[in-house]
Amino acid sequence: MSFTSSIRAYTPRVTRFIGSVAAGNEKDRRGLRISITVMIILVAVTVATLSANGTLFATGVSNSLSVGLSDSVSISASPSTISPGVSLSLIAKITHSFPNAQIKITISVTGPAGSGISGSKTITITTNSAGNAVANVAYPFTPPFIGTASTSASGTYHVTASFLLVYPIATASTTFTVR
Repeated sequence: MSFTSSIRAYTPRVTRFIGSVAAGNEKDRRGLRISITVMIILVAVTVATLSANGTLFATGVSNSLSVGLSDSVSISASPSTISPGVSLSLIAKITHSFPNAQIKITISVTGPAGSGISGSKTITITTNSAGNAVANVAYPFTPPFIGTASTSASGTYHVTASFLLVYPIATASTTFTVR
């Protein structure tokens, strides 16, 4: 006898037994036994359905890069091309996130290969009631920051912004050029 056949054969007996235990064997309680049996079958079908699509035992941990309402994040450099020794603005933006939330943004800048320029600065912004916020950060960074910050080397600089609520929301990146 296959597994499915065993389940089909024993399910009515098991559900009747549970119904009998819960309601007793008296004839006037037959309706209660039937309703308990039907409820057990409905629960079993629901558990089987939810288990099949993976929502029954959800852990609440998301592996996606976007886990807010419908977070959209960006980082841009203005101007995108500068001369050596000149500063610029790094503009971090988040839209459609959690309203009135404090979000930490870590902006990391890596200079051209061989320049030794690599630094990061963490700031905190508060979204408005629509879940939007913008922050302007001057580069080279002003203290406090970690690492080095300079526009002395010619080449392409890589900028990454990591947005963090309680968990990482998303990451955005851009580049700027020093000529």
